[in-house]
Amino acid sequence: MGKDMRIAVRVTVREKEKIQAKARKCGLSTTEYVKQRALRYEPRTVPPDALFACLEKLGKLADKASSPELDEGIYTVLKQITAEFLLPGKG
Repeated sequence: MGKDMRIAVRVTVREKEKIQAKARKCGLSTTEYVKQRALRYEPRTVPPDALFACLEKLGKLADKASSPELDEGIYTVLKQITAEFLLPGKG
């Protein structure tokens, strides 16, 4: 489904700068940031590289898990971290 509709919004210079700065912190274009906010999502700031290193270590532990309970526990933690730090929140 193509995107062929446009919504124009007038803002002050200061408002535009603030919106653009927030979009950059989230690693999003200004358009995507405004769209997510309008749809009641709360984009998250780009997490530090250390978080991704920890996630990678957890993933490796999951690959070596020795029991279904441990495997399920690691999977649950990975899902929770992803939801809390990486996915936009729904308000």
